[in-house]
Amino acid sequence: MTTDVLNQYLMPMIYLLLALQVADLATTLYVLRKGTGAEGNPIARKLMDFFGPELGLALPKLLIAGVIWTVRDTTPPIVFAGLCALYLVIVGNNLRFVLRTKP
Repeated sequence: MTTDVLNQYLMPMIYLLLALQVADLATTLYVLRKGTGAEGNPIARKLMDFFGPELGLALPKLLIAGVIWTVRDTTPPIVFAGLCALYLVIVGNNLRFVLRTKP
């Protein structure tokens, strides 16, 4: 993709990335409550141990959302495209655990 094409989709990519943050949070909490998986991020696990699952997962998401919004005008669109792809994989993986039956 050319830079012009990516620039055209910058704001939709940012909104998608923010929505994927929410989807990651929601699916992770669901999986944790259902007991069919665990948090894979060691930093998030530490925050969950300290603040509890909801706040421990929400704090990094809020930080990420703030950073995304703050740097949106100075970051190359390809970075947001890559992050969208990464979080699509993460949320897709979470959905596998959502659909899994408890062992």
